[in-house]
Amino acid sequence: EAGKEEEVEVVDEAAIEAYAAGASEALATVIAGGDWPGEAGGEPTPLDCTTNIDSDVPAFFKNYFQCVSISLSGGGTSVTITTDSLPHYESWYYAASDPLYIPFVSQGVGYFLNPNTIAAQSVSVTIDLTPTARGLTIDASLVDGVPMTNAAEHPMGAAGVSLNGIALFNPLAAPGADIADEIYSFDLYNAHPAMGGFYHYHLASPGPLEVLESAGLITQATPGSAEIEVYGIMGDGTVVLGCTELDGGTVSTGDFDAQNGHVHDLIDGDGTTHFASRYHTHMCAGALGGHPFTPEIQYYQ
Repeated sequence: EAGKEEEVEVVDEAAIEAYAAGASEALATVIAGGDWPGEAGGEPTPLDCTTNIDSDVPAFFKNYFQCVSISLSGGGTSVTITTDSLPHYESWYYAASDPLYIPFVSQGVGYFLNPNTIAAQSVSVTIDLTPTARGLTIDASLVDGVPMTNAAEHPMGAAGVSLNGIALFNPLAAPGADIADEIYSFDLYNAHPAMGGFYHYHLASPGPLEVLESAGLITQATPGSAEIEVYGIMGDGTVVLGCTELDGGTVSTGDFDAQNGHVHDLIDGDGTTHFASRYHTHMCAGALGGHPFTPEIQYYQ
């Protein structure tokens, strides 16, 4: 961000390697010891947010999303997800007067508080239920980490929605900046607000996993350790998973493209096929190697 160059240390290779292995030791300690919703008494606890999901939307959206409104649109050919992108958990990016505000705590050398304060947004993402593939080969020439180099890039701003209603941004920083530097302004949920207070994710966070925990689908919400890791869906229809497949199974990386994506049926642990031959990506820092962020390139039109 403009004016921040003198406050942020240059990111070296050791820092990037530490991040890829699971972020800073301080963050890992906080997450591992955190009292996430649903854990204290051993019983799932509903998240403190408003959820309005119509009964006729596909089961994937009814089973896995909270803190949003979802309805069929386009005569039943698509779903529309609306959200305010406000986190239901504590962050030092809330205004000091907000009940969810906590003071800033540095997670290591170089971490800083960015100047933005979380504000409610008006986000509406419409997703085709049977999207058409672009026919692209998503290789390193496309996944270049630089904005505005390909027409198939996910847009800047809200490019998707996570399970807890927080917007998913693409993994691209503003021109002239590096997305890897942005980790130094993340809160304890690996997120931060952009200008205008737009709070968002670029990579794995306990936040969406808490939705799975509150629904009784997993027992703890630590990225990389949850029994099932689902994060959300992009506007083109790309599903974003974590270190597991939808059924909790081991991920086969042999057919990964340059953004940790591949195509196969997405089947849950009960044997329900939610999407047939669906392109999806895996955000899993360190364990699966490669691309730890949200997808950069749209697989579907």
